[in-house]
Amino acid sequence: MMLRMTSMAVGIALISLFSQLPPLALVLPILLLAVCLWLWRCYWLACFLAGACWGLVYGHQIVNSQLPVQWQQELLWVEGEVVGLPELSVSRGQPVSRFKLALSQAVCHRGAECHDGLKLLRLNWYQGLAIVPGQRWRLQVTLKRPYGMANPGGFDYQSWLIQQGIGGVGRVVEHPLNQQTGHNTGSVDYWRWQMAKKIDLVRPALQHKHLIKALLIGDKRGISRQQWELFAATGVTHLLVISGLHIGLVSALVFSLLRYPLLLLMPSQPAERWAALLALVCATAYALAAGFTLPTQRALIMIAVVMLRLVYRRHMAAGQGLIAALLGCLLHDPLAPISLSFWLSFAAVACLLYGGVGRYPVATVTAKLLSAQCLVFIGLLPVLAILLGQLSYISPLANILLVPLFSVVIVPANFIAALLSRLDLSLMLWRLVDILLACTMDYLTALFTFTEANRFYIASRPWPVMCLALIGVLLLLLPKGVPVKHYALLLLLPLIFYQQPKLPKGDLRLAVLDVGQGLSMVINTRNHTLVYDLGPEFSETFDTATAVVVPYLRYHGINSVDLLVLSHGDNDHAGGWQRFVSQIETRRLLYGEKPVAEFFKGGFCSAKAWQWDQVEFEFLQAINGQALSNSNNRSCVLKITVGESSFLLPGDIETSMELALVQRYGALLNADILIAPHHGSISSSSWPFVKTVSPDAVVVSSGYRNQFGHPHPSILDRYRALDMTTYSTSQAGALTFFVRNGKVSAPESFREQFQRYWLEGGD
Repeated sequence: MMLRMTSMAVGIALISLFSQLPPLALVLPILLLAVCLWLWRCYWLACFLAGACWGLVYGHQIVNSQLPVQWQQELLWVEGEVVGLPELSVSRGQPVSRFKLALSQAVCHRGAECHDGLKLLRLNWYQGLAIVPGQRWRLQVTLKRPYGMANPGGFDYQSWLIQQGIGGVGRVVEHPLNQQTGHNTGSVDYWRWQMAKKIDLVRPALQHKHLIKALLIGDKRGISRQQWELFAATGVTHLLVISGLHIGLVSALVFSLLRYPLLLLMPSQPAERWAALLALVCATAYALAAGFTLPTQRALIMIAVVMLRLVYRRHMAAGQGLIAALLGCLLHDPLAPISLSFWLSFAAVACLLYGGVGRYPVATVTAKLLSAQCLVFIGLLPVLAILLGQLSYISPLANILLVPLFSVVIVPANFIAALLSRLDLSLMLWRLVDILLACTMDYLTALFTFTEANRFYIASRPWPVMCLALIGVLLLLLPKGVPVKHYALLLLLPLIFYQQPKLPKGDLRLAVLDVGQGLSMVINTRNHTLVYDLGPEFSETFDTATAVVVPYLRYHGINSVDLLVLSHGDNDHAGGWQRFVSQIETRRLLYGEKPVAEFFKGGFCSAKAWQWDQVEFEFLQAINGQALSNSNNRSCVLKITVGESSFLLPGDIETSMELALVQRYGALLNADILIAPHHGSISSSSWPFVKTVSPDAVVVSSGYRNQFGHPHPSILDRYRALDMTTYSTSQAGALTFFVRNGKVSAPESFREQFQRYWLEGGD
């Protein structure tokens, strides 16, 4: 049985690795083959093919659920119900409501062609209207397919959207016929919204009510960016939001509390079965209260396997139960393997089972907690290194104290307070929870002061190093007395001490990162790193400096930069620079315009040249008083020369400055690779400038289907007319150029390196 379940799970998961889906017509012959193999008693292969069929069918459903390519940015009318908890915030000084709309009918394009596969949209409404869950709306919208930035070491936002079932993202277009058509006040999300509102209004004195709501109903809207960073740094994010731990705790608590009373009340009935069923019902209710997110769904499936085993009184080995839960999660969501939480959840449980089954029982509760924390910490070392690229040595110290505190006191007290919310006793309980949460935050803050010294960043490692680490962990978790156990530490050393090979002297790596509508580049020589611009800051909680540039540097094992250049002060080039210098050691800062909130010593990028590792750098500058009155024209213009190859980085300069540079430098502007000025705007890339630079290739850094229309079609035609190859970060993701032996090679596209079927068809 275990082999069959494993084969089916592998078959389902394998489809998620495909770059293109096979035709749906193959499902029927594959199923017929699976039936024949089953009759021939080749059960494991039959199960593998059956799993592959389900993965294939689900994959075609995922592709069909996305917005048709040709409908992008067209005016469409949609009708549906608001689901989830809407957010009201400020983006670039403008109020915006963000919400998900579950469509109630097919979307039609211009009243003719209709598409019924589209089910869920993620919308922004810049009117700042307070949207309530359960409301039914008829709205005019413009949409794009789910899309995200694609960079080494970065978060795959596009895959996350698709896994959530979101088939289109966009905004509401103001129209007099936009109207609310009804309100479903019986929805679970409306109940969650009402509970959140009640806690805000009735319990305003609670200092940490946003955490109380996160633990009670999965409402994470009030958690600040700084708190998320604190939770991540100390390894306790799973405690402060509803996770598998909390759902498992609720089911175990209900089962333990009901088992013996039911046995006394119904001595002739199977009390254990009823307790297990009620525990499963309560776990389901808690998962619904948390918004029934994918992580809570996976936890519920794992709990269901355990509880149904008790209901049907079936003996199941621990490993078999884990495989059954794994298969259940994959049947429910065949794209689960692309989720970080999926691997962390099953890896943690596997560590506990592998390290604990068959051992002598630990005597005390404290010893059990210590043993469990050690098993999970050691077992997840390679998993965290592979998936997150970092390790926190203070995570066990935080969890050893907080796991029992949350499990025994905070979560149960929070539940009881919610159930008794109409009584005065609830206020007393919530005050107790609030005090304990305050103590928790103080404790985590104290640990956080040591975070940077204790957090170990792990750059990208080759697969042999990762495999050795996995083998080492398996050996470390073996019982005492196994002769080879202590030698397993040697297998972990490459994971910790491996250093990525340095570039040879005279070679260069230049990466144009995908930061949406903005610009950021990282230039590496053998011993030096230069960062040119950081991309935009979208809100108080998100900027590409820390979401894209910092992870890219960590991915390559870079913890400091020799020079940060902010070409000019526009948000799409210098957004989030303060957060960047607080996370990455920055030895020097140069800028075209002085940052408004400067607290970091820097200077203007005046015309000068220098050399790093036989690579030449030079700032170009032209005096044109009228042109310099424009912020874009004050951009730092940098030329990089490596042997026979060169790059020109002009920032956002416009035609007047381009002409001034041509007049001053002439043929010295010639470069092999040109970063398109001002993202390919119509106001830049003048004929004299482009002809003088005469690049072989032009790279346009711009957002996918951005509102400015960059790059402008006439500018692209200009590049083509001059026989220049054009690359775009919006289509290719991060583009990395290598110069070896003085010659530049064709760029490596991150999207081409990571091709998956659900990422097809951006345009």
